[in-house]
Amino acid sequence: MTGERTLTVRVRTVPGAVVVAADGDLDLGTAPVLRARAKAVLADRPGALVVDLGGIGFCGSAGLQVLAEIAAETTADGVPLAVVADGYAVLRAVRISRLDEAFAVHATVDDACAWIRGGS
Repeated sequence: MTGERTLTVRVRTVPGAVVVAADGDLDLGTAPVLRARAKAVLADRPGALVVDLGGIGFCGSAGLQVLAEIAAETTADGVPLAVVADGYAVLRAVRISRLDEAFAVHATVDDACAWIRGGS
């Protein structure tokens, strides 16, 4: 083992949205994985996008950059965006960078989906 950080990204559809769920560390080496999966989902024009970062243990500046890019793209396309973040590492990074002003942050996917159904 080289000690490399890994990121697993899964995509699933829920009523009214597509969920892109990431698990692992979100850093310079792994951020392109999340970027690619999110961009592929957005290319299909979903009704809404939920980025679930509940499984992220570390979020570096490259991860924040990907979130900013996703926020910009969803805003430009008129796609509601909700981010799920309940861990300290992600919440702190999102709040310090003020990205929580660019998208709605929720504790669970269910909360994010309820927010989307409520009219975003």
